[in-house]
Amino acid sequence: MGRELYRDQPVFRHWMRHLDQYYYGITGNSVIDELYDKDYPISQPFDSLPLTHPAIFMIEYALAQVFMEQQIYPDYVFGTSLGEFASCTVAGALDYTSALESLVVQADIVQNHCEPGGMIAILEQVSLFHSEPELYRNCEIASVNFDNHFVVSGGAAGLSEVETYIKKRKVTYQRLPIHYGFHSKWIDPAGALYKRYAASCSLKSPQSGVISALAGGACASFESEHLWNAVREPIRFRDALKTLLPMEDKIIVDLGPGGTLATFIKHNHSLFGPDGVLSLHSVLSPFHKDMNRLEQVLSKIKWERVTT
Repeated sequence: MGRELYRDQPVFRHWMRHLDQYYYGITGNSVIDELYDKDYPISQPFDSLPLTHPAIFMIEYALAQVFMEQQIYPDYVFGTSLGEFASCTVAGALDYTSALESLVVQADIVQNHCEPGGMIAILEQVSLFHSEPELYRNCEIASVNFDNHFVVSGGAAGLSEVETYIKKRKVTYQRLPIHYGFHSKWIDPAGALYKRYAASCSLKSPQSGVISALAGGACASFESEHLWNAVREPIRFRDALKTLLPMEDKIIVDLGPGGTLATFIKHNHSLFGPDGVLSLHSVLSPFHKDMNRLEQVLSKIKWERVTT
């Protein structure tokens, strides 16, 4: 995630190092060492919760700083799941030290109090879930991302039964590199401890609009429980996306670690009318070429702002 940006983009590198120093002060470990200083093959899963939680936040927040350094500021930020921490921070509702520390604490509590489980993305109509006991008895819906894509969460044993069943049905699916059942009852054992911690986090009124996939729409203020509910409750992605309609007057930029948000938005074309999303960009992708994509996106945004 972002290796080329870390090497060649000074603002991104500065913020990644700055955040990593804070992370090191909390944990004695380095996210950057794991992301960039070891030659892991691309096929090796990056699935250690104490690293993935902060890494996702660090990437998104550092990349947002690159855009703001170029005087490109958001009218809205839109986060899903862990992305809600980055969006709240970019919007000024949460400071970055509190956001990073809260993710470290969350990862530790989940690891130490929740049974192993996971999440599976299924490429099929969500009606499959509701019609098949093998699914709804063993897992819960974590998110419906577009017409033929939903995600389920569950415990280890239940997900194994789900995986066996959908294989027999020859349904396309992907087991996500996550070892806990986020956005479901399978992480409830972490709830009380984490909410007690989150009560000490100060969330302010955001300085820009915040679209929350937890709320399924815009949020003008936040309670401390938002930090827990963002990873416990189902993701209302499509409801939240509708808040941004009409799309044709907006420039949308995906600052996530893999371009997933942009992909999901493209597949929700039925929401947008005949013109679809006219200006949708992503920087990071599994195919890398980060610097080239960043320069293209910055140029397109500046041009679109001038011409409109």
